[in-house]
Amino acid sequence: MKPIIRTEDLGKYFGEMAAVHAVNLNVQQGLFTSVIGPNGAGKTTLINLLSGYLLPDTGRIFFRDTEITRWEPHRRVKIGISRSFQVMNIFPRMTVFQNILLAVLSRLNKNSNPFSSLKSQKAAVEEAEKILNEVWLWKEKDHPASQISHGDQRLLELGIAVATDPQLCFLDEPSSGMNPIERIKVLELVKKLAAERKTTFVIVEHDMDVVFSLSDRIVVMNRGKILAEGKPDEIRGNQEVRDIYLGEEI
Repeated sequence: MKPIIRTEDLGKYFGEMAAVHAVNLNVQQGLFTSVIGPNGAGKTTLINLLSGYLLPDTGRIFFRDTEITRWEPHRRVKIGISRSFQVMNIFPRMTVFQNILLAVLSRLNKNSNPFSSLKSQKAAVEEAEKILNEVWLWKEKDHPASQISHGDQRLLELGIAVATDPQLCFLDEPSSGMNPIERIKVLELVKKLAAERKTTFVIVEHDMDVVFSLSDRIVVMNRGKILAEGKPDEIRGNQEVRDIYLGEEI
């Protein structure tokens, strides 16, 4: 099976610090992949490179058979790459529905005066309503995004990410700041979206319960390099990974 995204000797350097160094990554389509590692390992930098929010200093990135190394983020969105962020990335004054609708309209290239005449945007409105149901936010659809709970804001961010109809979606710490109940809710939603939408998810996550519950494959980073990768049981049993990162967590 060909990877949906891959890198060749990818590198990003800040002065003398190698945030990402000589990374050769292959993400297989349909496999839920988690990227883990200690703080400063280069996980978020790697996701920023793959999604276009940083440009690499060395190496190349391929989405399927197309090189996208220096493509801007919006170009990557158009070919099926989406992401969420560690810091909440929503429009707080817009309603939950408007946040989703804006993402749908953007994908359809109908983002000038998007709310001026919703009657003329029937297909987009119907799709936004469908996504609201998918991410369990229908009851909150008319609330300003700033007024819903932190957990629901994370669900909204997931909804925005999938509104672009991605083939590949990066999630940067999707359970950050959540209580255990909210974390389980997000976990269940991501599983559901992966199955129903046939979307390949790659997550950066510190919560090992989330990682080992979701993942088909785990990539472990340390000091900007890939330390190990494999199935959850292989990572769980890797002594070097245990020594450097996981320890008693697993």
